[in-house]
Amino acid sequence: MAFKILWAVMLPTLVTLASARTTGTAIYQPLTTVKGAGPPPPPRPTSSSHVTASTNATTTAGTPSVSITSAATSTVTALARRADAITAVAPSASAYALNSTFSINSDAVTRTYDWTIATATGSPDGFTRNHITINGQMPGPLIEANEGDTLVVNVQNNMDDTTSIHWHGIIQNGTAWMDGVPGVTQCPIPAGGNFTYTFTLAQYGTYWYHSHSAVEYTDGLLGPLIIHSVNDPLVRGTDFDYEQVMIVQDWYHDEASTIAADLLNGGYNGSPAAPPPQSGLINGKGVFNCSQLTDTSTCTTPSVPEYTVEPNAKTRFRLINGGSHAQFYFSVDSHTVNVTEADGTPVSGADSVHRVPFHNGQRYSAIIDTTVGSAGDAYWLRATMNTDCFAYTDDTLNTTAFAILRYGSTSTSDPTSSDWTDVLPDACVDLDDDQLSPIVVKDAPATSDKTIAFDSSFGAVEISGTDYLRFLVNDTSYTNYIYQPIMEAVTANGTSAVNASNVANAVFEDSVWTGDVIINNLDANLDHPYHVHGNDFQVVGRGTGTLSIADAASQSYNLTNPVRRDTVVIPGGGYAVLRFANDNPGVWVLHCHIAWHLAEGFLGLIVSNPTSIAAFDYPDSLTELCDARPSTVSIDATEAGRKRSEADSLARVMKRGVMGHSHWSKKRMIRHRL
Repeated sequence: MAFKILWAVMLPTLVTLASARTTGTAIYQPLTTVKGAGPPPPPRPTSSSHVTASTNATTTAGTPSVSITSAATSTVTALARRADAITAVAPSASAYALNSTFSINSDAVTRTYDWTIATATGSPDGFTRNHITINGQMPGPLIEANEGDTLVVNVQNNMDDTTSIHWHGIIQNGTAWMDGVPGVTQCPIPAGGNFTYTFTLAQYGTYWYHSHSAVEYTDGLLGPLIIHSVNDPLVRGTDFDYEQVMIVQDWYHDEASTIAADLLNGGYNGSPAAPPPQSGLINGKGVFNCSQLTDTSTCTTPSVPEYTVEPNAKTRFRLINGGSHAQFYFSVDSHTVNVTEADGTPVSGADSVHRVPFHNGQRYSAIIDTTVGSAGDAYWLRATMNTDCFAYTDDTLNTTAFAILRYGSTSTSDPTSSDWTDVLPDACVDLDDDQLSPIVVKDAPATSDKTIAFDSSFGAVEISGTDYLRFLVNDTSYTNYIYQPIMEAVTANGTSAVNASNVANAVFEDSVWTGDVIINNLDANLDHPYHVHGNDFQVVGRGTGTLSIADAASQSYNLTNPVRRDTVVIPGGGYAVLRFANDNPGVWVLHCHIAWHLAEGFLGLIVSNPTSIAAFDYPDSLTELCDARPSTVSIDATEAGRKRSEADSLARVMKRGVMGHSHWSKKRMIRHRL
């Protein structure tokens, strides 16, 4: 596949844009903000009512009800309203306030959820557009469980498009086929079809779920997944008193499929770079400045979400960046934050910070001590985008999503508080690794049995004689053949079945116990949040420039209790070294979690323990998904809509042999390593 780097040539184009932009008939007007000064509070609705929740709320009308019995074999069924309505709603603020009566125990149960995925019309930030809902809401229902529980999620797809659900950060040891990645671990769930995800939770912390089909999660197909444990060193009543889940996401007024299609075919709004959003949402609610529209008929000013906290208490905010492009800074005026969790790992070291940066896919727990004010006081809670993470900004961008943090419920006045005065950093980076020391100490293995490298870059790919801008991993832009799951091919024919011309890949054989993955970000001007499926890893090294496999042998790494996570930001022109235990057989994807970059081919594969994969015992339902491919859709269909050339298709068939889908029936093998 022909390839050449064009970043230096394209940079002027990325930063030269028109000052106005059109979406349908809506013309946007400039909105002035100053970096570091903090944007003005949001415009108020004509009705001054707020969406209110207490962080120790129990249930409210419309919230799914859950009944639990103590028997280990019991089934916990979440009953939720189906999404038959045309109008979508955001979850009530109390729906994501974790109930203090939830029983945290080691008595494993099965929790069953029935979901209907459908498109609906809504106005999350005041601007009306179509988006995707689960049981009528966006973001989707909260899943709250204990370590050791089994989840059974019945998904009915009522959309016109295929879909899937990925369980972000869930290890899936022994159930790799439930990872939810079409073209890798499964065929997609067809329009009008259904599929049941079943897996056991072998970890604890803050996680989330989202579609891994095309760019659907950008349009709202996402939700929170919280796992408690008796083993969690962070204890309610000691380290914190109340818990509030907070999904922050960037929000676009064009549908994601439109943006992705344009980016794949020359550029969106005159630029080949991923665009900035129009606004941000906190738990599905935001405020777009409707005055930016010359035609305001499709825009109304919504209420600002409000979160009521008890004075003189500690509230744990479980932060999830469910966005597609923006890194956010979480802050509360006049309140410092203690960071106690990073991507499911309890940590210490980031105390009394003003702001917490978190990029796409990352999660943090931030504890707020409510001793600053008294009952009735109110403060602005802010999720502010780091504009340095964008290739460009334009006049449509509202950089901050607001909520109100109120002490008690004796007042309804708006806050008069001010943002922190320190200027936001220019860099698009993680919290310093030294500030994220795992509480449960685990030193990294002294050596690695095998080291591989993934080099990511932005350049041109020749397709049928024409150059298209794409992201590449090891000079290969990922082509996703959604009806040819790669893990199935590995089960049947081994690692030779992975077509290296379609996807960069690395194999960690069954004899490898510890592996190192070097990621070199060759894009000097682009920072990326890299997410690895099926593993958490230890960040043992970082640096600027590139690191080769040969040079890695002489590197000095941080082996003393390094941070463990599943999503890491690597600045432009930098690298990171990720060390992991090769104890989870499967085909796992590594990709940039900026949705637009992934749509443009930014993905590689890690094949772990191929001999064990050959013994997998897949459920029949996976075969049924592949058999549900419409007769009008080619076996060579891709998410981008391209068809494989006849010669390439023939070569792949000959390589695979007579495989079919009968090989979904091999025996499963789970490896356990100390």
